[in-house]
Amino acid sequence: MKALFNFINSIGFVLSGLLALYLLDPFNKGFLFGYLLVIFIILKINFISKNLDGDVFLLSLFSIIYAIFYAFEPLAGIQYIAIYALFPQSFYLLGKYLASNTKDPKTLFVIMFYIASIFSFSAVTSVFLNFREGGFAQLDRTIPMFWNSQPTSATLMGGFLTLNMCIPAILISGYRQISNLNKIIATLLFVISLTCAIRLGSRTQLVIFLFTSIVSVIYIFPRQTYKQNIYLLILLTVCIGFVLRNVSFDLNADWLTTFAGRMSGGVGEVTSGGGRTERWIKSFEYLFTHPLGWEAKEFGYSHNMWLDVLRAGGIIPFILLIIHSIKSFFQIKRTITISKANILLNGQILFYAIAFFLLFMVEPIFDGLFSSFVVFCLYKGIVNKYYTNLSQ
Repeated sequence: MKALFNFINSIGFVLSGLLALYLLDPFNKGFLFGYLLVIFIILKINFISKNLDGDVFLLSLFSIIYAIFYAFEPLAGIQYIAIYALFPQSFYLLGKYLASNTKDPKTLFVIMFYIASIFSFSAVTSVFLNFREGGFAQLDRTIPMFWNSQPTSATLMGGFLTLNMCIPAILISGYRQISNLNKIIATLLFVISLTCAIRLGSRTQLVIFLFTSIVSVIYIFPRQTYKQNIYLLILLTVCIGFVLRNVSFDLNADWLTTFAGRMSGGVGEVTSGGGRTERWIKSFEYLFTHPLGWEAKEFGYSHNMWLDVLRAGGIIPFILLIIHSIKSFFQIKRTITISKANILLNGQILFYAIAFFLLFMVEPIFDGLFSSFVVFCLYKGIVNKYYTNLSQ
């Protein structure tokens, strides 16, 4: 906690406050604070000149072209032309700016953890308040946002919980380096977030939780002694046994009400990801027949970030985004291998990357969840600057 306050003091309370307000998105006005953050980073001319790289160029080219195509039919509002055009590369540079103020891996870990926590706050509060009123036995997956009571779909609400689903993975891989107080705080946040994910009936969030937890065990085993691995296995066995013994997984159970409603389509509906695979196939067909994009009314959203960019912006931004994504994969891989001693931060970088890409695989990010892509760019900036600091 002391490291966090020292970091906030080093970058200034104004910048910290603007970033927090953007992440909280009060009354759906977070983009206004985003504009101020863009202006802040643009004014850092000396910093920009020293930190321009291929990602800035690629994100700028992608963002501007996508914004131009969006401008022909600005369904979400005129303001999104500027948001699409400026936010990705600006927040990437902002991430590099944050990481340039510290080289301490534990401080960077805390920064990214609290960014994730603040980003989830509005959704967690809204869903948990709804849960307190009606419990799990509710079929309606649309939840009012507590700021202004605006109905928000489960897809959007669930997207804000994404990084919180990595908390068990972080605790598994970094339990020896995290203080007991922080373990308690992280565990409480995860329990509340998991409750919210179950209330929303979000299969995506549960997959992220389970998959990153499994990856965490695989990640930490070679980095521990035999005795530590035995202790970890015993602890995990006890936890799993406790859950299986005390929790009913019958679809008629109250806590599975929302999931039971979603499972009514049968096994085929579940294995197809709620009809997503058919939309992906259709999108690839349209890649060749409609290379400049198509309207959502054709068959709805593709429920895949890259394919929905193809739908709305055409083949050029689609290819640029794929290039950026592939480049990001290799950048993240090199970062977590350059200093293997930083187990806690490396694990967090790995788990957050998995969570982001799993979310991007199944949701129309630019149509409602764009802030999650902006946070990804912020995360990428931190990761790349961390790598640069280590390699110097």
